[in-house]
Amino acid sequence: MLQTANGSLNGPGSASANAICGPAGASSFPLIGNALPAIIALQQAYVAGSPLNLNASNPAYAGQYLTDCSGGTNCFFAPGNSMFNPAYRSPRSVQMNIGVQREIRPGMILSVDFVRNVQTHYLLGVDQNHAGDIRYFNLAGAQQAIAKTISQCGATSLAGAEADCSALNGFDSNGKPIGANIGNFASLGLGSSSDMGGSSCLSVLGYNCAFGGINPNSPPLGFLSPVGRSVYNGLQMKLVENVKRPFRGARSANFQVSYALSRFSNTGGGVAADNTVTAGSGDQDFIVPALDNANVNRYFGPSTLDRTHQLSFGGFFELPWGLRWSMIGHFDSPFSTTLTVPNTGSGAGEIFRTDFTGDGTTQDPIPGTHVGNFDRGINAAGLNAVISNYNTTVAGQPTPAGQVLIANNLMTAGDLAALGAVAPTVAPAPPGQVNYSWLRTFDTGLSWNHTIKEHVTISPSINIFNLFNFVNFDLPTSMMSGLLNGGVGSVNGTDYNGHFVNRVGAGTGVFTLGSPRQIEFGLKVNF
Repeated sequence: MLQTANGSLNGPGSASANAICGPAGASSFPLIGNALPAIIALQQAYVAGSPLNLNASNPAYAGQYLTDCSGGTNCFFAPGNSMFNPAYRSPRSVQMNIGVQREIRPGMILSVDFVRNVQTHYLLGVDQNHAGDIRYFNLAGAQQAIAKTISQCGATSLAGAEADCSALNGFDSNGKPIGANIGNFASLGLGSSSDMGGSSCLSVLGYNCAFGGINPNSPPLGFLSPVGRSVYNGLQMKLVENVKRPFRGARSANFQVSYALSRFSNTGGGVAADNTVTAGSGDQDFIVPALDNANVNRYFGPSTLDRTHQLSFGGFFELPWGLRWSMIGHFDSPFSTTLTVPNTGSGAGEIFRTDFTGDGTTQDPIPGTHVGNFDRGINAAGLNAVISNYNTTVAGQPTPAGQVLIANNLMTAGDLAALGAVAPTVAPAPPGQVNYSWLRTFDTGLSWNHTIKEHVTISPSINIFNLFNFVNFDLPTSMMSGLLNGGVGSVNGTDYNGHFVNRVGAGTGVFTLGSPRQIEFGLKVNF
C-alpha cells in the first residue's frame, strides 16, 4: 500500500493514516491490531471497486472445461487448444564452436569453423491423456461399443453387421445394403476419444472408449510441452579478400565466398493444419504436434528445413567514374521431408489404419523411416522400393490397435479387413517422379555515385535479380508434400510437369528468393 501526502492509501478505497498510526503527536507507539480494521476496509473497498467479477471462472483455466468429467455430462477440451503444460520449461540452447583463421596473403583471410548447437525443451503439442494409446485398453468399453454398433446396424452378430448395416450406411447404387465399417464402430466408442471431437466417450456415449487414455473419463488433453530437441552440426568456411587496384581502372575490390556442410536434425512434427507434410511440419519455431505421444523423439532425423550444402559468394568492384558493380549468388542443396502414410478412411477409427506404433497419433511415417528421410537416404529413384516394401509387409495388416482387438478375441484379422480397419495401400510414385530441387540464384547490380554539391549526392542504380533466370522449386512456402496421397504436389505424385505447382513465383516486389528474373531501377539522394 502507498501513502499519499495527505495520509490516505491508494486503491479503489482509501483509509486514513490516523486510523492506523493513531493521532498526530501521540506519544505511544501504535499497536499492530489497530491497523486491522483499516486493512479489512481497504480490502472490501478494493473488491467493490474492481471491474472484474472475482467469483467468475478464469477463462484461461483448463479445468473449467473438465469440471464434470466424472459425471460425463460436460467434459470437453477443444482440439488444438494452446494450453501450456504445467511442467513448462523455457527452451534453451547450448552452442559450441572451434575454428581457425589465417591470413593467406595481405588482404586475404580464410576462416574455418565447426559449430554445434543443441536445443532442448522447445514446445511440441502432446496429448497428456494419451487417447488412443494401446497401453490403456478398456475391454468393457470395447465390448459395449461392438454390441451397440451391431444393434444400431440392425444385426444380431458381427458378421451380420459386416454384411448389412443399411440402418446406418444406407444402400449402394445397385440397391445392395452397405455393410458396417470401422468408422461406425469407432464413432460408438471402439476407437479413441479423439473420435469424439474434444469430448470424452463417457460424456457423449455414456460409457468409456476402448482406447480412452490414462483417464478414460476425460477427452484428449493437448498441451504445449517442452520436450522437443534439435541438433545442428556445421563445418563453415569463408574466404574473404580485399584488393587494391585489382585491374587497370578499378580502384578496389572485395570478394568473399562461403560454404557450409551441415546437418540440422530435430524431433519433427506431425501433419500440418493444411493436411500437408512440408517445411512447416518440422519448423520448431512454430509449435507442431508430436509425431509420437509416447516417445516424442522416436523419429528423430533431418529437419525439413535442413540443407546439407550451402554455397554463397559475392563482392563488388569500385570502377572508374564513380561506378560500382556488385554481385551475390546462392547455391543451396534441397530440403527434405518425412514420408507419411495418409488417412484414406472416414476419419473415425484412424488408429486402426495409420497408427503404426500404438501411441494414439495417426498418419505416422512409413514404418522403418524417420523424419526427413526423403532426399536424405531415400530419393525419387528409390522411393518405389520403399513403398513396395510397405505395401507388401504392412498394408492390409492390422495396426497395434487392431492387434489388441484380436488378442482379446473381439475381432479377427478378417473382420478388421472387412471393416477397413487395416493399414492402407500407398500409391507408387509415377515415372519421372522428381526430387526436391537446389536453390540457384545470381543477382547483380550497377550503381553510380555523383556529387552535385558538397553535401548532395545522387546514386542511380539498376539491379537484376536471378540474372540467369534459374527455375527454382520447393521453397518452404510451397514445396512438395511428404504426405503420400499420390496427388500432384506430393513426393509420390509429381513428375517434372507437375512440379511446376511448386515453382517459385514472382511474388510481390523483388524480394522473393529464387523468383524469376526481375529488374529494379533505383535512385538514391543523400544530403
